[in-house]
Amino acid sequence: MRAGAARIDITPDKNIWMDGMLRAHPSVGVHDPIFACALVISNDEDLRQACAILSVDVCTLVEPLTSAVRNSVAAEVGVPAGRIIVAAKHIHSGPVTAGYGGIEAEYRPAAGYGDIEEEYAHTLESKLVQVVKEAAGKMKPVKAGCASGKEGTISQYRRLLADDGRVVMNWEPYEPEHIVGPLGQVDPEVGVLKLVDLSGQVVCLLFNHAGHPNVLSGDNYLISAEYPGFAERLLEEEFGGTAMFVNGAQGTMDIDGLGPRDWAEMERIGRKLAAAVAETARRIEPAEGLTLRCSSIKYNLPARQIPDEQLAWAEEILKQTGGKVQPLADGVGDDYKAVLIKKLHAAQGSDIPVEQICLALDDTAFISFPGELYTEIGMHIKAASPFRRTYIIGLANGHVGYVPTRKAIAEGGYAEEVRRVDAAAEEIVAAHSLALLHQVYQS
Repeated sequence: MRAGAARIDITPDKNIWMDGMLRAHPSVGVHDPIFACALVISNDEDLRQACAILSVDVCTLVEPLTSAVRNSVAAEVGVPAGRIIVAAKHIHSGPVTAGYGGIEAEYRPAAGYGDIEEEYAHTLESKLVQVVKEAAGKMKPVKAGCASGKEGTISQYRRLLADDGRVVMNWEPYEPEHIVGPLGQVDPEVGVLKLVDLSGQVVCLLFNHAGHPNVLSGDNYLISAEYPGFAERLLEEEFGGTAMFVNGAQGTMDIDGLGPRDWAEMERIGRKLAAAVAETARRIEPAEGLTLRCSSIKYNLPARQIPDEQLAWAEEILKQTGGKVQPLADGVGDDYKAVLIKKLHAAQGSDIPVEQICLALDDTAFISFPGELYTEIGMHIKAASPFRRTYIIGLANGHVGYVPTRKAIAEGGYAEEVRRVDAAAEEIVAAHSLALLHQVYQS
């Protein structure tokens, strides 16, 4: 087996609109640089049979951008597009690369949206291709191993049931005595792939954990790689090589939204994640002879249907707001939801395309998904997988938004109100994910 890894700085060189929260103005500086990492891995020197994983310090990546990167890598490096995963880490303090629900232009000043983000997206595209080239150029014989650990304290189940029957988010101010409890469980699993060269030097630590990197709220205007980036830096200091984080099925996982929202808290959480990864990595004894397999699947998800009464509500809100959306430090308001509902109503006859890629190293599988799977769906897929270990790589090769469970949609809540997909998406995604996992397992 051969592998190579590389890291490239993608920090914007000017102030820029930031993603993940509804902010009032562009960034005002940089707290810490942001990066993209790439891992290229194959059974031999034939790059046509290789796979590549990229992790990027941004919130989301639209499919046209990830497709452009994958096609360019295929043409210039030789790794087929169908074997490339380009994953956003869901960093909420990075540049706009997709748009928070795709409606930023609705509320930003006319002069504030356009060339900077478009220019940055083109620069990012070329840098992502470059970092894969660098990783491919560093490929060497390696040994590999995988293991799972746990970190169950930095992510909370963010959907809470109040005693009045409301579903509230864990960032909403609510008297604790009126909270019945969370409506689900966290997924504490930490997955680690450790690759070392034949001398034992670490080439790459790829680690997976489900969470929302938004310790810094929408009141923050400094670019940052957030707690995953801080964890990567600590891991590289200890192990060497390239440490790269990929997010999981994090649709219901979040930091403590009512806890400290400052840089010290961001570093505290990063240290905890790094410690869990390091403890797991130390247990791994990389071996030679592992076999890489890969396959992909494409299908469609039905779009959410907007009832007439919901559309009427949205139109009434739009009359009041004129289509403008006010900034918020966390979550979204009715003004945002009204704009989104109008867009969803216009698109409700169109299916939403999905592509998933699965790559496996012997008894461990990594499977991508282009959006924010609810944690319950991810845990079901992992439990039903034929592999000993299965890790979801979320927000990869596009972004279809949240995919809630039917139960959550019936209960209501923030993500349920801003989803793009129909309730049937839960079963469709699970079925196709498991079919792909079984296909790779049997190959």
